[in-house]
Amino acid sequence: MLLAFFPDTRSVLIRRNTESEDGSPRHGRYHIPTAADLRAEGFSVPSDLWEFTVREDETVGGAFLELGLLEHILARARMDGGGAAYEVVGRRQAADLLDVDDYWAVNRAFHLAHWDRNTKFCGVCAAPMERSDTEISKRCPICGGTSYPQISPAVIMAVVRDGKLLMAHSPRHPDNLYSVLAGFVEPGETLEHAVSREVREESGLDVRNITYFSSQPWPFPNSLMIAFTAEYAGGELVPEEGELDDIGWYGPGELPGEIPSPYSIARRLIEWFVSRYGTNEDLQRLLAIG
Repeated sequence: MLLAFFPDTRSVLIRRNTESEDGSPRHGRYHIPTAADLRAEGFSVPSDLWEFTVREDETVGGAFLELGLLEHILARARMDGGGAAYEVVGRRQAADLLDVDDYWAVNRAFHLAHWDRNTKFCGVCAAPMERSDTEISKRCPICGGTSYPQISPAVIMAVVRDGKLLMAHSPRHPDNLYSVLAGFVEPGETLEHAVSREVREESGLDVRNITYFSSQPWPFPNSLMIAFTAEYAGGELVPEEGELDDIGWYGPGELPGEIPSPYSIARRLIEWFVSRYGTNEDLQRLLAIG
């Protein structure tokens, strides 16, 4: 069993190893610790974790880790010639360290652990919730209400005008990071309505030819990103006050210096744009950016 432990909502504990028992890397230099790994460090593995299955019937569980236990693990785990060490890294940074399966497992484990921690009591009658034995849910023993892990849908869109991509900088982003527009779906909206509304609110523009692109779980903490492409249909570019501090149109060879990481669906939208409207040199330059 693999165990993803989270010191907080932004970080995860991962294991750095040199080689496996047969002399080859397990899945790469970094991976999610196993139950055996953590027991070897004197850690008692919780017995009530929500578990799910990944490759080759390997199970994964996740939980938030108390600071004292984290310090205990980090203190005991010392790197030696053929051993391993533990590191706490940001969950976004982990995308560059773990293989795709492990990173997907980390994010799903976080989503379930976050829901479990925040769903202790019934939202109707406030009675303590009980785990279901047949599905990932909790049931109230008093009023019978059932709670499932919350999923918050959000749209993200590549808006194109005359071969240029609409990109913006938000005060929430790092200093030089630019991305495409995105926002949460509101009650009563279709996804297409959400795309039109978010683009209009954040940029003052209207769009047309809204086309589904792809989707991606984004548990920060519990979103599902649904990506679209769209075309400019009119309006003057005006960034939404308080949401964006810069916005503009960028050609395939004019992208900002910092863009989202390759794991993110925002990056895949940008790569789609460059592959469709740019040259092969533009695309190769983009693909070389980490």
